[in-house]
Amino acid sequence: MHNISEEEIVRYFKGGIDCSQVVFMQWAEELGYDQEEAARMAAALGGGMFRGDTCGAVAGAMLVIGLKYGHYQIGDMETKAKLMAKVTEFHKKFTERCDSTICRELCGYDFSKEGDLDKAFASGKLYTLCPQYVLDALAVLDEII
Repeated sequence: MHNISEEEIVRYFKGGIDCSQVVFMQWAEELGYDQEEAARMAAALGGGMFRGDTCGAVAGAMLVIGLKYGHYQIGDMETKAKLMAKVTEFHKKFTERCDSTICRELCGYDFSKEGDLDKAFASGKLYTLCPQYVLDALAVLDEII
């Protein structure tokens, strides 16, 4: 079970660490990476890739699932099928909890629009809504892996 508190997540957010990084960093050691490597690999995925697309917590979870179940050999369709099943299961369970996997739908801001990121921080929503999405992503990962 991956235990991180909402307060710890907010501390990461206030320090510039994004949702994708927090999720992936919680699994780093189990997957053979240190915290710095995990944070760097997931860095470009926060805030829906800073465009409000796929939620960073979901994207971080996809890195975990890929490293755990991903295929890498040409023709390994059996492993690919297992990966696809885990991705589908994650999306289904996360959507059941959160209604969407899209950042702008979850937080109400479209970071591809100038000024929306500043508005999101000013509203405080990123410190109230997004930590729960991180916790939900981690709970779903713990459930399916």
